Amino acid sequence: MKKKFMTLALTAAMAASMGMTAFAGQWVQNTTGWWWQEDNGSYPVSQWKWLDGNKDGIYECYAFDSNGYMYADTTTPDGYTVNKDGAWTIGNSVQLKFAKDMQNESGSNNNAADNSTSDNTVYTNEDMVGTFLINDDDREDYYELMLGAGDSIAAFYYDTDGDTHIYNFSKVSDTKYRDSSNSRNLTIVDYDTIIVNDRTYIRE
Repeated sequence: MKKKFMTLALTAAMAASMGMTAFAGQWVQNTTGWWWQEDNGSYPVSQWKWLDGNKDGIYECYAFDSNGYMYADTTTPDGYTVNKDGAWTIGNSVQLKFAKDMQNESGSNNNAADNSTSDNTVYTNEDMVGTFLINDDDREDYYELMLGAGDSIAAFYYDTDGDTHIYNFSKVSDTKYRDSSNSRNLTIVDYDTIIVNDRTYIRE
């Protein structure tokens, strides 16, 4: 579904008065823009919200203005980037959460970064062993993560030119690792998602 960049001239209340039909828990559009209508007919206002609009078990994060309209193709007032479809991005990568990661979360997001990583789950280097592919249709690079010495993560990186690079990420915190010699930062978003230098990779 393509979401068009909205203007802020109309309110969501005005949109409702236009006699539009909206089904529970879905995206709705008028001439001003898009908003998310909840099961009970309400809609998020002045907040961030993780949503699975196409029910595929993968959630993207969206920001809504004071009238309930989704921000798109812009920088939000709190300084985050959203693409033309309204999804929060870092670099060129859409930030994702998966259904299992949403089970223990409730309420609305006040800030995109507040929920970029889990506050309660500790991931070890053993947990993160595996292959992580770039979350971008236009690129084919990927990481193979392995156990490093101590708490570190060893990684083979295969770039789009077919070259292989080796990194050693030392543990900085429960969710952050760093290869200082190569200026690479690795953040664990969840078991299936990592961010390396602002690019998101998902488990194969």
